[in-house]
Amino acid sequence: MSKDSSGLETFTRKEVLEALAKGASLADKDMRKANLSKLDFTGVDCRNSNFSYANVKDCVFVRADLTNASFWNASCEGANFTAANLEDADLDYAKLRGAILYQANIRRASLPVETIARDDIMSSVDKGTPVGHFRDP
Repeated sequence: MSKDSSGLETFTRKEVLEALAKGASLADKDMRKANLSKLDFTGVDCRNSNFSYANVKDCVFVRADLTNASFWNASCEGANFTAANLEDADLDYAKLRGAILYQANIRRASLPVETIARDDIMSSVDKGTPVGHFRDP
């Protein structure tokens, strides 16, 4: 673990696994560029954490607190954000195909609406359909 110029503690996959096993908070952690695929962050406090450029494919973020977290340009395909708090989160340029945002709080979140239709994202939030699978009735 090291600190970068922003003061966030930088975590590797191994350190994230150890923290998850202990039930520790991951708030204010820097996990940028880490390969975190298929990890379970259910109910974990990840406020103000940096997942930029990280691989979080098929991760589970059910009921996780991701307030003000950054997923800028992260690979989030197949991730489950059901009931997660993504308020003020940065998901701009995140790859969300196949992700589930069912009942997630996306208030004031930056969304990748340039690459994914807003209706598609809202369908995932309202109905639980995976992003990229929206079908207009």
